[in-house]
Amino acid sequence: MDFSIETDTAGAKVYELADELIDSLENKINKKYKKVNLSIGIGLRCLPKSYERKSFIRYSKKENFLTIDITVSLEQYEKMYKVEQRYHLGKIFLEYLDNALDKHKFDGLDKEEFIDNIKNWAKKIPIKMDSGEIKLNNWFNEEIDWSADLDK
Repeated sequence: MDFSIETDTAGAKVYELADELIDSLENKINKKYKKVNLSIGIGLRCLPKSYERKSFIRYSKKENFLTIDITVSLEQYEKMYKVEQRYHLGKIFLEYLDNALDKHKFDGLDKEEFIDNIKNWAKKIPIKMDSGEIKLNNWFNEEIDWSADLDK
């Protein structure tokens, strides 16, 4: 598998949050699923509403490439604390990934195991708080962890 996350953002903290996912997930996924003949590219975009960019899922059978392009509103995300952005972006990320893998079946890829592995690896993402403390597991939680860094 060739799994990658890209970001295209006009602001908020989405680029920093995408970096957390990139640093924690890309190598682990590519290593564990190296025998799966599939490329997955996930784009995380935080753009002004005026761009009118919509999120989409696209699969190219010829290239065996699954594209998941997620766009969130700059105006909405700028009003959120970083911990809120992480929570909402995580929910959207998993929702689109789950939908894409439901819609397209791939040999050698167990969707449930794949998503569970992503969630488990994300539990180990170190988040440095303003106090200097390192906190783990702020991705893919069921609710916002208000004890986390509230940096805007």
